[in-house]
Amino acid sequence: MAQHTYIFGASVRGPLHRSEGRPNEDAWLHARGPFGSLAVVCDGMGSRPNARAGARAACAAVKEAVSRWSKADDAPLSYLSHLVEVLWRLRLHPTPPDSAATTCLLALATINGKCIVGGVGDGLALVRTGAALRVIVGDRGEDFANETKGLGASTGPRAWTLAEFPPTDAERVAVLATDGVADDLLPERLDGFCDWLIDSFEPLAPRERHNRLAAELRAWPTPGHLDDKTLAVVHSQPPVHEEST
Repeated sequence: MAQHTYIFGASVRGPLHRSEGRPNEDAWLHARGPFGSLAVVCDGMGSRPNARAGARAACAAVKEAVSRWSKADDAPLSYLSHLVEVLWRLRLHPTPPDSAATTCLLALATINGKCIVGGVGDGLALVRTGAALRVIVGDRGEDFANETKGLGASTGPRAWTLAEFPPTDAERVAVLATDGVADDLLPERLDGFCDWLIDSFEPLAPRERHNRLAAELRAWPTPGHLDDKTLAVVHSQPPVHEEST
């Protein structure tokens, strides 16, 4: 029996953009289809004039890329990142890509039970399978480098980090977050953060779930944190096997 997968998330303007009357430069998307269940989180780089457009175009490009990539059996992950890069630039054209630079994180639970998580740029992308938690993007030991990474701001698909996880009967949760959230999460508390997201929000009806999560992001407890905040969860529950009588 197939796993049941929940997808939910929210994105809100940070205090700086609210005070300046500027729009949210983060974006997120969730989708289901023949490819499985997908979440995308993007953070338009605030120094770029078309950051908001870049983030929104990246979300749409990932959905299209995943749909195309998933139709080719055993296509390498590098093809997926190449597709995202090309489709993103096509969606932006004739806008210069470097004026719309954005981070781009994705989590895909495929219909055959695999999980693909990662992306390009900062923020957080993690996977917890059973009790084993792995950070794909956001390892503090690797992220504090001088090079800026993102669509339109790095060396193309080579800057991506994507990881594939095999099918499992264990519970699996993937969490994506822009740096407005990720910067305040301590590594030793990521397990508890996953539990809080699932226990506090998953049981709610979809609209209430979104509203409650958005309210939590607006009331983010770290003093002085000005960034936009976006968070998405892809949670696959283990299949229920009916006992024979």
